[in-house]
Amino acid sequence: MINFNPFWMFVPLNLFPMGRGPGRNNKQNMSQSSSDFWVGANTAVPAHSDISRHNEPNPPGCCSCYAEPGPMGPRGEPGPPGCPGERGEPGPQGVTGPQGPQGATGPMGPRGDQGARGPAGPPGYPQNRIFSTFSGREPVISENARLSLETDIPDNSGSISLSGDSSVMLLPGYYAVYCHVSATLKKHGFMKLTPSFNGSEQTKYTMYAETAKRTETIEMSRYFIVEIPGESPLYFTWDASAWDSRPSVNLCIEKFCRQ
Repeated sequence: MINFNPFWMFVPLNLFPMGRGPGRNNKQNMSQSSSDFWVGANTAVPAHSDISRHNEPNPPGCCSCYAEPGPMGPRGEPGPPGCPGERGEPGPQGVTGPQGPQGATGPMGPRGDQGARGPAGPPGYPQNRIFSTFSGREPVISENARLSLETDIPDNSGSISLSGDSSVMLLPGYYAVYCHVSATLKKHGFMKLTPSFNGSEQTKYTMYAETAKRTETIEMSRYFIVEIPGESPLYFTWDASAWDSRPSVNLCIEKFCRQ
């Protein structure tokens, strides 16, 4: 008869993780006799005993430690943020994007200081005016004749000079011509004065007047600007319906200082 030992006890299954308990041979045959788990007070655990079977699926009749896990508890409060890590190396520069639309013009800024005075320009034209005046009075003039002229104020530059007794010689340039003529006709008729220069008669500058009664004095005047491309004489041709006309003429010619 086996002696009763009051210190006999049931040895619980190994609760250590697999491979960390006293019996590391987790390939032990699961059909091992249950008597291997009963030991006496002075009996050692068999070397082939595998208590680590606790990590395997629940065997029949296992204790409550193999119950299904319960539901997950509520999430706890998040901990404080950790310290920032070290800053990494900057990456390569990206491709430049397209240029955007031009913005609106801003307000004008304050006026800046006046700059230094620039160099002087070339000298201008001389301020002295080039001109000459002429006059003529005929006691009696026939039809289709040139008016006689004489110099009143000469031109010292030589651009305007009297040539003969009825022509004024003009050098190349631009000229302003002012002519005034008065005459007395003893009967009803007309009188006409036409200038000639640049080799032809200039009818567009003709002066014309007509009397309405006998013994009437009429006056004519004309002002025009002309270009003389080459040296040319200027003269006036008189034409009247009466042969005994007595015209009086005043002529002023001015040259412009223009290149």
